[in-house]
Amino acid sequence: MAGKMVVILGGGFGGLSTAQQLRRLLPPEHRIVVVERQNTFSLCTFNMRFMVGEIKDQRDVERPLSGLASKGIEWVHGDILEIDPSARRVRTSAGTLEGDYLIVALGAEKDGSIIPGFAESAYNLYDASAALALHKCLAEFNAGRAIVLVCRTPFSCPAAPYEAAFLMDSEFRSRGIREKVEVAVYTPEPRPMPAAGPPAGEALLNMLKERDIKYYPQQKLHGIESGSKKIIFEGGETPFDLLVGIPPHVPPKVVREAGLADETGWVTVEIDTLETRYPGVFAIGDVTTIKQPNPTGLPLPKAGVFADEQARVVAANIAAEIEGKDKSKRFDGKGFCYIEVGGGQAAYGSGNFYGYPGPTVYLDPPSRNLHEERKKLELDQLRDLV
Repeated sequence: MAGKMVVILGGGFGGLSTAQQLRRLLPPEHRIVVVERQNTFSLCTFNMRFMVGEIKDQRDVERPLSGLASKGIEWVHGDILEIDPSARRVRTSAGTLEGDYLIVALGAEKDGSIIPGFAESAYNLYDASAALALHKCLAEFNAGRAIVLVCRTPFSCPAAPYEAAFLMDSEFRSRGIREKVEVAVYTPEPRPMPAAGPPAGEALLNMLKERDIKYYPQQKLHGIESGSKKIIFEGGETPFDLLVGIPPHVPPKVVREAGLADETGWVTVEIDTLETRYPGVFAIGDVTTIKQPNPTGLPLPKAGVFADEQARVVAANIAAEIEGKDKSKRFDGKGFCYIEVGGGQAAYGSGNFYGYPGPTVYLDPPSRNLHEERKKLELDQLRDLV
């Protein structure tokens, strides 16, 4: 049998997970090719540990993508210029590729420039260098309003803004200045992590209340005045002294231009197989839009745990088809996440996002064991992916 080629667009969490799974499942005559413009890979979840000083140098948790070669995976270092899904062809700055299968794992782009004043005013929680700078700022901050601002939905890692607020609260308490600092979260969401269902949202609201972290939902952002340090919403404005921002997430332009996206700009896929309307073309992770198959119709959150499981489903079914076996693997909407709360503790949320009549997700209370579990999982993932 002639060897097949699987082209994976994106060397982030989902793309690398797919590549590793395919390489384990397929013999070496089949090529696994990852296209990625960055030189290195790291986990965005490390930003929480940068923020509190658990990791002081991002180079300690970065891995060169050149290491993929030792695992039998090819890396094409270049920008993706054009995708032709009907031909499974990709034009890159390093040349053109045409695969037997194409997997789009390009994630969501974080574009703070959409919001006037964001770049000048906010520490971008999704940027490693900004998270490291935030650690220094927190150590020197003595009084005022420390705000976590969610600019728009959807955004990656639905627990991230709440983790940031919890970690700031913990830092200020450890320094004995919490009574001098107001910590608050402003978000367009109706409640924390709405796609996880009411029980998870109520649990998070209780955790915020216990720590005296103010919560302002359904806030439609207009812009930020960096000079006067004000956030402007549709219904008013609020001052800040320290601002941590969740920037707008947008689908990559090359995906929108390829005709893979719906009216929102995100890629539509079958909810259980992740195949697009083009045969042999799949999409996984944050670049997709998936509505939960229950009466809520809520979108599946953009989270690494789903990208990883979707990668396993797509890899298993592609490998099965290549080897003439049954393509029976299905994505079932189950997921989990750790939620850092400070003080060396983390909570744990898990459940079924495809549940009926709605998602059934619950939180285990914070503990040191869960914090250590999360740290071990992150390091294991980093080691396994590159």
